[in-house]
Amino acid sequence: MRELLDTIKEDKPPVALRRKGAVFVRPLLVAEVEYRAWTEDEKLRHPSFKGLRDRADDATVFSLDRGQPSGWP
Repeated sequence: MRELLDTIKEDKPPVALRRKGAVFVRPLLVAEVEYRAWTEDEKLRHPSFKGLRDRADDATVFSLDRGQPSGWP
């Protein structure tokens, strides 16, 4: 996974976000993530990474604002 992410690194984040020491990548991959619920402070409860999916299946990309489509291509 690290080698794949190294090929799509970006200097600037694709969204408005600042994190010290973070490495940003172009939003080209679709991840399958299972979670139990949202916490009151807007975080995922018990997230579990299931793997990467192909975009060919017209998967909808969601942002972390409670499931609103993000508008990514």
